[in-house]
Amino acid sequence: MRRVVGLSLSAMLLGSAALPMAVPTAAQQAVRGGTLTFATGADPDSLDPQNTQSNPGEQVNRMMHENLIRFNAKMQLEPGLAESWSVSKDGLTWTFKLRKGVKFHDGTAFDAKAVKYFFDRVLGDEKPFKASLYTPVVQAAEVVDDATVRVRLKQPFGAFLFIMAHSAGAIVSPAAHQKWGKDLALHPVGTGPFKFVEWVKGDHVTMERNDAYWGGRPNLDRVLVKTVREDQSRVLMLESGDADLIVNIPTEEIPRLKKDPRFTIESSPTARALFIVINVKKKPFDDVRVRQALNYAVNRDAIVKELFQNNAQVIPGPVSPLQNGYAQLSGYAYDPKKARELLAQAGKPSLRVKLWSPKGRFVKDYELAQAVQQDLAAVGVEATLSTLEWGAYLAATKAPVDQTDRELFLLGWSPSTGEARWGTFPLLHSSQFAPKGDNRGFFASRALDEAIDKATLATTDPARLGALREAQQIAINEAPYIFLISPNMIVGTSKKVRDVVNLPLELTYLTEKSWKEK
Repeated sequence: MRRVVGLSLSAMLLGSAALPMAVPTAAQQAVRGGTLTFATGADPDSLDPQNTQSNPGEQVNRMMHENLIRFNAKMQLEPGLAESWSVSKDGLTWTFKLRKGVKFHDGTAFDAKAVKYFFDRVLGDEKPFKASLYTPVVQAAEVVDDATVRVRLKQPFGAFLFIMAHSAGAIVSPAAHQKWGKDLALHPVGTGPFKFVEWVKGDHVTMERNDAYWGGRPNLDRVLVKTVREDQSRVLMLESGDADLIVNIPTEEIPRLKKDPRFTIESSPTARALFIVINVKKKPFDDVRVRQALNYAVNRDAIVKELFQNNAQVIPGPVSPLQNGYAQLSGYAYDPKKARELLAQAGKPSLRVKLWSPKGRFVKDYELAQAVQQDLAAVGVEATLSTLEWGAYLAATKAPVDQTDRELFLLGWSPSTGEARWGTFPLLHSSQFAPKGDNRGFFASRALDEAIDKATLATTDPARLGALREAQQIAINEAPYIFLISPNMIVGTSKKVRDVVNLPLELTYLTEKSWKEK
């Protein structure tokens, strides 16, 4: 067995690692107490880590739940609930040594049986949403002793530690899962620094400190995560003192807020890709010429410059540059003439389409959809734009093919494993059709499937990266999406707040070390 502890991901995210937003100096000792109010743009979809589909859910879950392995603020893998781990020479068996004396919030013990329970759940009949992260890879888990777990894989899988650091790898209380079943999402129980108090859907989630936390008593008494859909409303909350921490700040507000000595504003690249998904099962979107025409119609450079004030970058395909395995390929240039020619060739010189967008989930999401709407209109595509509350939006875009009339819809994807296999497989592999997976546009390509499968099974980095490059090129050619941009993560805090974790994975959350000046 070879020992592997604290693997660095610096090569994966060169130049992108985000430190905590503020580090206390010797003169600024952490103080205990207080409630921190965090205003976010969308409600969590679930507080069950194995069934969470969105970053608003993931970042709340990270405050209550923990993984065997976790990312630190520099995007390096480090011990979490596992103190160390090792892998067999053939790459098929991983052994984890667990922390001793850790308790779940309900007072039950965290031990090897709890870890086995996690694997049994995701591999078993329940099939939680995120099971697809583990079922192709993991054969079984077994208890060696109270503090040792052995995990057997179906085949070597180079990204195994990445998927264990994914938010879906959080360990929940077996007792709580047995008690609540599908209602676990309303009664979350983890081992993290904060304990669940209440979730008023559409309004707020409240958590309180876990005094028995193994990492030490948290500094903050409470964390209140408020759902505030309107970007400007969150800014006003920060300025008035009603919020201590906000995300998704409108880009035009950044210069003004940066000049205000009361706040810290950070704009940093992320691993997120934003795109318009195309339902290829609906005519005329089954015609690749129509899909390519929609891509040629959009002026991405203007969107980055004018709408996002350069706090974003154009992406050529479904993968953003901060995902390990991103390939530098040529995407679609802005060419409305080419767009009109392709539409004419497809027999659709004019076209009416439905365009859906969330509002408040991503920075300027609705405005981004409006910009796309205008560009499409210029080539004869009339798009009717509509929106839904985020939870309803996720459900509407997840409906099976025979139960939906969706056509074009804005979504984003930030793989919480940090790598491009998870930036493509859930979205575009034919085995992942909604509602089972996240292939919400029902795209299917044998060549793309084969390329993603090669990347999954690759035992060397060159082979993995080559297969991922092939997959991205196929996706660009086939145009299952209107590829758009990778937005920066824009987070604002009061200068009184310290040690907020802000990761390139577009996750903002608090730990036992986070604190707030009186």
